[in-house]
Amino acid sequence: MANTRETRKVDDRSPLREWSEKTLGRVEYLTYTALVVMLMLLGFLWPRMFITIPTGSQGVMYRYFAGGTVTDRVWGEGLHIIPPWDHLTLYEVRLQQKTLNFDVLSDEGLNLQVAVSVKFRPDSDMLGHLHRDIGPDYFERMIEPDIQAHVRRAFGDRPAYEIYSSANDLLLELRRISALGRDEPGDGEKEKPYVQIQEIELVDLELPEIVLAAIAESYRQKQLMLEYRHKLEREEAEAQRKRTEASGIRDYNTIIGELSPDVLRWRDLEVTSELAKAPNSKVLVLGKGSSNSSLLFNVGGDSTTDSTTAPASPAAAAPASASPAAP
Repeated sequence: MANTRETRKVDDRSPLREWSEKTLGRVEYLTYTALVVMLMLLGFLWPRMFITIPTGSQGVMYRYFAGGTVTDRVWGEGLHIIPPWDHLTLYEVRLQQKTLNFDVLSDEGLNLQVAVSVKFRPDSDMLGHLHRDIGPDYFERMIEPDIQAHVRRAFGDRPAYEIYSSANDLLLELRRISALGRDEPGDGEKEKPYVQIQEIELVDLELPEIVLAAIAESYRQKQLMLEYRHKLEREEAEAQRKRTEASGIRDYNTIIGELSPDVLRWRDLEVTSELAKAPNSKVLVLGKGSSNSSLLFNVGGDSTTDSTTAPASPAAAAPASASPAAP
């Protein structure tokens, strides 16, 4: 009985209903398929159509159907929507720095290891020409070879032992590269540099061992020469001091020899008077002849008596009598 009812339900379905159900199923399948394809296509074309240029960068456009590289315009920072068949190449226009390490030959053929720091930036107005003529790898293709050639010329004109002594001149020579320009500007175009070289600095320099030993020996000899020169100056000053001292002694003896006997006698009396004030006992020996010089001998006590001791009384000084010397 149940089978008969199911057979009747199947027979009651009209051909139009069956066709509509099949058509609806096909439309749904095609719709889902198209949606998936569109999503895949959009995911593939999104990075080619929606281009974001970051800070410090600019873009150069290549138009597939409009003449290739655009040289009279650059695209700035931000979001740009372009056709998927065109291509936008990004260039960093901020100041950049790279270090180059290579070997150079000195004037006498010695191998020197040099490290040079280069600071550069591309010219914004020349990005289109730079992209068309050289490409994004412009540093490896243009800047690095020119810097190496310039450094080799600077070092090749100097002997290895003069590089340290002429360091300032060498740095000035390295800084002479300021711009890398176009070799063949077009008609009516003003020649402009592709890249501006802001600064070239010598970071490191390794000399051969034989040169280092020669420089160290030269420095040692210079120090020895300075030490020897200092000794000569010191001895010359000492000799001058001795000559001055000898001259003073000679002048003193000359002056003393020209004094009159009365002056000498007066000085003798002054010295004798000063010695007689001491509290100890003395013996005074008077000279013979015209000089009449006296000699005073200490016969007791300490000659270096404290200055606070009271002077002797006339009675105490009486024993210090003057006895004439035998003729």
